Amino acid sequence: MTEAGQRGDSLDPVRAEYARRTERFDSFTADERRVFDRLMERRHRQYERLLREAGLLPLADRRVLDVGSGRNEWLVACRQQWGHTGGEICGIDLLEERVERGLAESPDLDLRAGSADSLPWPDDHFDLVHQGMLLTSILDEGLRRKMVAEMRRVTRPGGFLLWYDFVWNPINRHAQGISAGQIGREYFPNWRVVASRRVTLAPPLARLLLRLGEPLVDLAESLRVLNFWHLALFEKPRT
Repeated sequence: MTEAGQRGDSLDPVRAEYARRTERFDSFTADERRVFDRLMERRHRQYERLLREAGLLPLADRRVLDVGSGRNEWLVACRQQWGHTGGEICGIDLLEERVERGLAESPDLDLRAGSADSLPWPDDHFDLVHQGMLLTSILDEGLRRKMVAEMRRVTRPGGFLLWYDFVWNPINRHAQGISAGQIGREYFPNWRVVASRRVTLAPPLARLLLRLGEPLVDLAESLRVLNFWHLALFEKPRT
């Protein structure tokens, strides 16, 4: 089998899982959608806090890329919340239908359909690259490493990689957690760790507490014991 065929076989389960998640999201009740939106707002506040602490806000004319852009929430936040006023604003997603929908909703975005192991941009191109909950969906470690290598390649020297993904999820057989140590030691070994923190409660608990009152979510997340996601910012060496 050719390398392209092997890659296709590895991506087929991922494509099917993403399609299942999209169908599930589209079938949310009004209450489920409200809870989802509030959790997304919390996630974006965590992003904003980290980016501001790192001196990256406002984004201004930085070139930004979202790898696994999905419904483009992160890219839209770059424009609407984090001061992106010019420069390239790009995303790539495995599902063509999500890209088509995204272009219809936000025609100003540069969205591409494709796999993250072959990014259609030149070396050292972006100031800020983001991946959120993409790599834990890739169970093939070889394919995952190729995707990481592509993210490293397209980030310019002195540019940044923003990471948000879970470290442990015992009930999801379609995903595999990645530890903070593995990220720094194996994926970005020579990059400077600008920030690294455990954030975000396990979703079932977060949804329950959110319905009881957002201060309960704040309190539980401040303890960090049940935070299963890792938020980090890495800087690519300048030489």
